[in-house]
Amino acid sequence: MRPTEPFRREHEALLEHIDHLPQAAREMPELSEEERDLLRRRVLDFLRGTLLPHAKAEEDVLYPEWAALVGFADAAVPMVHDHEGIVARIERLEAADVSDIDTLQELLYGLYALISVHFRKEEDLQLPAFDAAPDVAERVLARMSAATGDGHKH
Repeated sequence: MRPTEPFRREHEALLEHIDHLPQAAREMPELSEEERDLLRRRVLDFLRGTLLPHAKAEEDVLYPEWAALVGFADAAVPMVHDHEGIVARIERLEAADVSDIDTLQELLYGLYALISVHFRKEEDLQLPAFDAAPDVAERVLARMSAATGDGHKH
């Protein structure tokens, strides 16, 4: 088992929820405004309550450790920019008028694309460095677990 397997499993679990974003976007035109608002609130609850704490823990723990592993202090700046883009879209989704179906769909599809690509970058670019340094990976996963209170533990 790779040292980063717990992190990869968490990503899989998060992606199960992320995969619902395009489905929510497709459903928007068929829903009443009340139903649209309820669906949007459920999406926002997940994004704010689960995804953003994960992103914060990455910025506080994972990214600095990865930058140290690769020997470049600003290595994770593009990843932080992704997080900023995700937060901006979440804020726009929260502020969008529930009668503006086009905007709701645009934001949901955009969030899906941005988050999916972001996760792929982490898995393809960052996690292999931790797999090559199991002692660092174990320490980082323990700190991520403490920061998020979730399943990064072995």
